[in-house]
Amino acid sequence: MTVSLEGRVALRELLAQAWQQVEGQARGMLKRAVEGLLQAERDRRVAEAQQRGEKVYRWGYTVRKCWTTLWGNLEQVRVPRLRGREEIGLVERYERHGLDQMLFALTVGGLSQRKVVGWVRRFLGGTLSPATIGAVLEQAQQQVEQRRSEPIPPRRYRALVVDGIYLRYRRSVSQPGRKGVLLVAVGVREGGGFEVLDWRAASAETSEDYEELLTRVWKRGLETVELIVSDGLGAIVSAAQTVYPAARQQRCLAHWFRNLEALTPRLAWLQRRKFRREFWWIWDAENQAQAREWARRFCARWRWAAPQMVEKFQCELEEVLAFFAFPAHWRHRLRTTNLGEGWFKHLRRYLSRFPGCRNGEHSEQVLGCFLLAAESMHR
Repeated sequence: MTVSLEGRVALRELLAQAWQQVEGQARGMLKRAVEGLLQAERDRRVAEAQQRGEKVYRWGYTVRKCWTTLWGNLEQVRVPRLRGREEIGLVERYERHGLDQMLFALTVGGLSQRKVVGWVRRFLGGTLSPATIGAVLEQAQQQVEQRRSEPIPPRRYRALVVDGIYLRYRRSVSQPGRKGVLLVAVGVREGGGFEVLDWRAASAETSEDYEELLTRVWKRGLETVELIVSDGLGAIVSAAQTVYPAARQQRCLAHWFRNLEALTPRLAWLQRRKFRREFWWIWDAENQAQAREWARRFCARWRWAAPQMVEKFQCELEEVLAFFAFPAHWRHRLRTTNLGEGWFKHLRRYLSRFPGCRNGEHSEQVLGCFLLAAESMHR
């Protein structure tokens, strides 16, 4: 410790030593807490196994040399072991990740390049520049482009869900803030599984842009689909009839319901809830004939309270019945565009971490990185 000529202690060194002591004590408390939780988890599993009549017993400890945490390294951590017919693990296996994977996860997770560089210098002790992060993102973009060009096996997807998400591009000195839209095509497999097949940035939802999006999907091998789900926008319907003329059209029930609800008069809260429940009850029918009968009763019940709504309902009913041709256990995936809008919500939350997209090409890159990050998370 440095002492001045007047016999005074340097405050910086005093605080540094105090922080080291506090940090060491905190790591010790953290280590003891972790070991206690692991022992409690071991005892809980042994008790549950004994209740089930299984032979599970305590099998000593294994010592982990070092665990790296945000608060420092925990050394010589005692991890309890369990044994049945074979060893039962309490802690997930450690998986090593490459530096490129870590940088990609940090960057698409919302950290700025400055923070990513600082994180690497702090924990890895190396030197890193924004150019390295740019190279990682460029490699990720190559993976995205490769994925968007891969051939699609024929008849792998029975339906397409097509929708758009509106964005606002970043302002600059030369250009004011502008609006744009990402057009997305989601393929639905037998059983209800789905996958984002392709996307396209556009200035607005036009039939030409949607036709270009569907044509790219068609050229990759998806030459036929049975159903195309959309919000009923004329541009989507026109493009779908051009690229997939044999496919049936399914209007999104959620969008249709909002349009119908806007035509109803001001109802009391209980009446409003009753209206919504009766509307959505129709689409839980076992088949199309039963749905038509329930729709007839719905119209008879509400024709005096909301005549304009009933008239629109009867005129457009045929546009929302196509999904009944699919198996009952997964056709709920096809009656709305929630497959697209569900992850649109997560995409908007993801985009809120960044200043915004520069242009349409940049928005396509951001969406590709978002999909790669989501897939690596749930892999």
